[in-house]
Amino acid sequence: MATPLLEARHVSLAVELAGGKHLEILHDISLSLGEHQVMTILGPSGCGKSTLLRLMIGLQKPSAGEVLYRGTPVTTLTPSTALVFQNFALFPWLTVQENIAMGQSNSPLTEAERLQRLQHAVTVVGLKGFEEAYPKELSGGMKQRVGLARALVVAPEILCMDEPFSALDVLTAETLRNEIADLYTSKESPVNSILMITHSIEEAVFLGTHVVVMGAHPGTVRAVLENPLPFPRDEHQPEFLALSAKLHALVTQTVLPDEPPTAVPAPMLAPQAIPNVSPVRTIGLLEVLENEGDQDLFNLTHQVDTEFNQLLLVVKAAELLGWVNTPGQRVQMTPAGREFLAADIPKRKALLNAQLRKVYIFDWVLGILARAPGQEIDEESLLSQLALIFPHERPARLLHTVIGWARSAELFSYNSRRKVLHAGH
Repeated sequence: MATPLLEARHVSLAVELAGGKHLEILHDISLSLGEHQVMTILGPSGCGKSTLLRLMIGLQKPSAGEVLYRGTPVTTLTPSTALVFQNFALFPWLTVQENIAMGQSNSPLTEAERLQRLQHAVTVVGLKGFEEAYPKELSGGMKQRVGLARALVVAPEILCMDEPFSALDVLTAETLRNEIADLYTSKESPVNSILMITHSIEEAVFLGTHVVVMGAHPGTVRAVLENPLPFPRDEHQPEFLALSAKLHALVTQTVLPDEPPTAVPAPMLAPQAIPNVSPVRTIGLLEVLENEGDQDLFNLTHQVDTEFNQLLLVVKAAELLGWVNTPGQRVQMTPAGREFLAADIPKRKALLNAQLRKVYIFDWVLGILARAPGQEIDEESLLSQLALIFPHERPARLLHTVIGWARSAELFSYNSRRKVLHAGH
């Protein structure tokens, strides 16, 4: 067999917590990206998709196992790779051309060769005429084109993307997805293969030649599906829809398993966060179930007019609070959910307060506040601790979500002027 372009062999990652305990982020992952392949990686929030990408390109070292590039162990940054970020990561004081040129900062090319590469990248991603513009003058889609050009200007063999379209509107994301597919299939493109993290099943099928489905706590590979559909792909063709449905079933099972999870070994912990959804949306799910009765997950997607991946987060939050059960991938309200829905506002706050105290992250924050001088802690200090306890989450987004739920339950308070959390309300 041909040597894979990029390969992870039995890779695991664990981080040490206070008290000598450990949190396992990834467990025994083996994957291989071959020549002229697009590997898309799907999985629930917190399964370690982005962490796996960082390991694969050498930005982080595994606790166990190894990553190889063309059969050679990776000890620094993986050769000939470039990364496109989700949040654009542009320098606001630099022009488009200057931002793109940052990708060439360590290039051995001559000045003339650099300029030629830069002009080619600008043309390929449709930025011609915007070279002297600053990021503040650009739309989200144009900013992401700059990030893509900055990656392409180094002529990478492997183009890596971490949810590159999730911050964009639907139409812009659709346009850029098609352009990435054209880039991959173009004979003039330097890109050999693509490694991409996504939360969208349809996106994974549209671009991937191989689709990886991950499970969470710790992150593992549940399945790898080959996608033989030829490019360009039609999202309405029966084969596309059939593969999407199969992935829906697999992803659902990783998020809402029918069987209880296997007990985690004593030295490993799996702290619970809270999905990035609001209390209002989660209560709205209860209202729908009250009116419509138990619902199949896929039918519920159309019922609430929400993307499948967003609906999963809402259902997961409701399940975490004991408001719903998900037997056989059906969503049904529990007696606790009915009690909450029937209660008046003060009673709802009391019930939510009691439930949140049972969720790890809220209990953890309350413990920190109880031990802190004056029972308050500044935001920056808490963010740094969140990054250690939940390395697979975005600390700022997680804290924002936690504060929203805590305020609804009068669990603790946040002063946005002083940027501190404090006990009481």
